[in-house]
Amino acid sequence: MARVVEYIRQTLPQLQALDKAKTVALMSVSPIEVHGPHLPVGTDVYISQELQRRYLTELERRHPDLTLLVLPPLHAGADPLPVGGSINVPAPVLERLILAFAAGLAAQGFKYLLISDNHGGPRHQLAIEAAARSAWKKHRFYVIDPFGLEFRMMVQHDPGLMRATGLGPGTIGDDPDVHAGTNETSLMLATDPALIDPGYRDVPASAPTRGTGAVAAIGRLVQALGGHIVGRDLEHLDATLAWTGRKGFTPYMGAPAKATKEAGEAMYNARVGVAMDLLERALRGEELRITPMLWGVRILRKLPG
Repeated sequence: MARVVEYIRQTLPQLQALDKAKTVALMSVSPIEVHGPHLPVGTDVYISQELQRRYLTELERRHPDLTLLVLPPLHAGADPLPVGGSINVPAPVLERLILAFAAGLAAQGFKYLLISDNHGGPRHQLAIEAAARSAWKKHRFYVIDPFGLEFRMMVQHDPGLMRATGLGPGTIGDDPDVHAGTNETSLMLATDPALIDPGYRDVPASAPTRGTGAVAAIGRLVQALGGHIVGRDLEHLDATLAWTGRKGFTPYMGAPAKATKEAGEAMYNARVGVAMDLLERALRGEELRITPMLWGVRILRKLPG
């Protein structure tokens, strides 16, 4: 069975004794953020830590020869919901933090850092992937954040993800269900129902506002000119801005009352599968390049806020 050890409990000789080529470091990275009236502000933290627990279980099954080195969670993320209670860590700061962890691990000879994450903030995902690409370029070190890929699959209704989960539009974490709606409430039911306000079944659905602003118009123009991926990404950004910018917006998007533990379990299983596929590629020595939402306009991560 794979050996699970906590990084901060190790002495220097113990760290030095680890077989670096057969050690995978893991770290949970998600912000403190308001999730409607029914979920705790630590929702992304709890889900990412549950993901990490499931990663460990699956890795113990698949790779009993590995050492699994668990780092303390990093409660940090860019672009949380802009309401009181959320704590924002600007994307440039997050990018430097992730790269610093990567550099510190790489300097010791480690090769892999598998991140568990549950935050769809645009600049959050851009910052982590930018750090991942820098870590590869500078250190040939893998920073793997599967959620950058999974979130795109959710928003764009990836057929494989929809088959694997049995979930459909409006319940899979797409734009009409992007925050604290059916998907995230289901994940929390599969994580720890005691953390959910029992009145979640009475929380009315929050309907999306149709994006009609300049961002959507630019997205349509880009698609017409052949930039299909960037254009669709900009339409997603417009939908997010339309929601958070509307007068009296609700701090959730979707229908929490439709949530079920079974849907949460299905989503967890599918996401663990995506993560394991990416890690297997890294263990084979392949270069990884995840393309999170809005990667085509990644300069956005450098904007203040």
